[in-house]
Amino acid sequence: MRKPSTPDEDEIDAASLADRPVELLPKSALPYHPRVGDPLDLLVDLSVGVVLGRSESFHRKYHSGGLGTIGGVAESSDDILTTLMGMPVNLDLMSPHVMFVAGKRGSGKSYTLGIIAEELALAMERKEIEVAAVVVDTVDVFRQMVDPNDEQVDLLKKWNLEAKGFPVAVYIPRRTYVGLPDEVKKKARLFPLSIGPKELTVSDWGYVLEKGGTLSTTMENLIGETLDSIRKGYTLDSGEKMVLKRDFSIKDMIKCIEINPQINELYKPSTRTALIQRLKRADRLGVFHPGGTSAQDLAIAGQITVIDVAPLGSDAESVLAILTNMLCRQVLTYRMAWTDEGASAREELPPTWLIIDEAHTLVPRSGHTPAKDAIIGYAKLGRRFGCSLVLCTQQPSAVSDDAISQADIILSHSLSHDNDIRALQQRAPAVMPDQFRDKVFISSLPRGVALVFDQNTENKRGFIMQVRPRLSQHGGTDRLSGLFEAVRLLIPEDVEEEPEPDVVVEEAELEEKLGESEEEITEELLETPRPPLKLSKEDWKVLDGWMKDYIKTLFDQEKQDYDIIDEPAPRVEEPPPEAKPTSMEWDLERVPITELDVDQIRIRRFGPLSALLLGKAMTRQVLYSRASHDFLFNSEKDVRETLLVERDGVDPLEAIEDVTSGMISTGMILDELIHEHDFTFVCFRKDDLRAAFTVGISESQVSVPIVVIGGNKNAVGRLAGSIRSILPS
Repeated sequence: MRKPSTPDEDEIDAASLADRPVELLPKSALPYHPRVGDPLDLLVDLSVGVVLGRSESFHRKYHSGGLGTIGGVAESSDDILTTLMGMPVNLDLMSPHVMFVAGKRGSGKSYTLGIIAEELALAMERKEIEVAAVVVDTVDVFRQMVDPNDEQVDLLKKWNLEAKGFPVAVYIPRRTYVGLPDEVKKKARLFPLSIGPKELTVSDWGYVLEKGGTLSTTMENLIGETLDSIRKGYTLDSGEKMVLKRDFSIKDMIKCIEINPQINELYKPSTRTALIQRLKRADRLGVFHPGGTSAQDLAIAGQITVIDVAPLGSDAESVLAILTNMLCRQVLTYRMAWTDEGASAREELPPTWLIIDEAHTLVPRSGHTPAKDAIIGYAKLGRRFGCSLVLCTQQPSAVSDDAISQADIILSHSLSHDNDIRALQQRAPAVMPDQFRDKVFISSLPRGVALVFDQNTENKRGFIMQVRPRLSQHGGTDRLSGLFEAVRLLIPEDVEEEPEPDVVVEEAELEEKLGESEEEITEELLETPRPPLKLSKEDWKVLDGWMKDYIKTLFDQEKQDYDIIDEPAPRVEEPPPEAKPTSMEWDLERVPITELDVDQIRIRRFGPLSALLLGKAMTRQVLYSRASHDFLFNSEKDVRETLLVERDGVDPLEAIEDVTSGMISTGMILDELIHEHDFTFVCFRKDDLRAAFTVGISESQVSVPIVVIGGNKNAVGRLAGSIRSILPS
């Protein structure tokens, strides 16, 4: 007879720990805890806290396995015996869910997504779940998960937590990746992100080539003909056959449009040229490349993958929509095939958590994007095949009802707009107390506090939760973000192939390219915080060299803006007399005149500027410059009219003479010239009316802003009208 087994000490300790009541969070960790009168009845396990997303029977089976702590109950009650304040809130990570996270900008919604990703990573480390998590990042805030949150160590202690970084895999656009030093790629765990052109449908190409995806019927037909020719092959006039290509590049598409005789016969040269120009623009994004990144590259069991499309800037939305479409379709296809075949699909593709920020741009309530149908399909079918979806938005009212109606858990941070608040009230999968329905209450929720609604307690009410602090770093612009932008500015547009392994960009080469010494550039660089990377001294030399190039390029492009736009407002309070600067301190010279000598005029010359920027900047000079402002504004009751005379390809001195003659013809009298720095203000008077102009030039564009001031609105309007009729802009 076998001797009955007895539990060892470890088993006894584990059992006693499981029976130990969970430690409540201190009040100092829950600074916001309003009193809510309605009774709160949730699924509570005294050994772990509140449990979201589980039925009681499911929780009895798995207990604490596969739970992730995302916050704490942050509401007090009239009944001290039944209050759950301070109870940790745990999210079920074992079952598939569709979650919806909402909140206005700055309310903490992206922070909450990071916490969900952290808990998935921790549960995978503990071997409690075997899933993949893909975070779609549009604003460059999740890549920093590699570094621990050392800035909030004290707050983490209150939650009985410790700072921790996570080995996430970060996919960035291929063009940006190719342009980075190898050291940075390795240290930051960066991988190239690309989309195979063969994966795109005609409608997808429309979305890439034209904002909103609306192309003419002719252009759509030409795209379809091009794709069909490449996939099936075509014959040249010479009789040479271009064989079919199962995988191809945008350059292959352009070549087909240029040399395929059938396309040349059917479509006008202007149509072909227009499409080629659009395709070249898409190619310059550097993200469309044969092969492409697949779901099997991104959705890897036990790994958090961040898709960071922020380096694409304004083009990120269209690329992200197509990428999300592909990802949703591929994941569902693999998981559905597993069900049909009856074999394990974990070797092919594990159950996947897809976490999407800025969901209103991908799955809008009205309108269409390439990702909309795919996301809705994923929301409706994914849970059946073990896959979860987390949608996040600052505009709940702008997200498709078909997607949000599938949500079994909703977390809402602060909302301000009536439409968004109503959308939350209509879609909450649990009871919403009257107190929560009050607009003032919802709009005044502090950062990091959320209303939580769980479908498993749909006959009970939602509650207030304080989101826990992050274990890892969250967002913020760092030096690596700047490096991404440097690559976008500096890498040649025709880069196709990745550099050979272990190629290091030497600092000497960078200095030669820059044309300036390190000392000269260092003076222009501001102190920048280190990114969340553990880089060696040599790595930093490489990275800083790239940043110097970036600063130089950016400065050359934008220094005009800094020089002429960053001015004080016109009605700045005057300093006390003893502190008022002398004319020598601010380079001021007043010259009374009765006749204009154009040789006395200082003409401000700028580098390349758009006509719009030049005009706005020059108008601000007349309004905000200390000298012209003192002349023009005498009283708080003064009203003003502004005019802008623009000439292209004329001598600026001729423009000055024309404007001066026009002003005099209205009855205005020359009063004085005021020279200040590189500007001259030509000043006029007529009774109670005053006027002034100055002159600026950028390349061939001459800009002459005129400001008319007076105490009588009608008189100012009549004078301004006369000037406009004489000097049309």
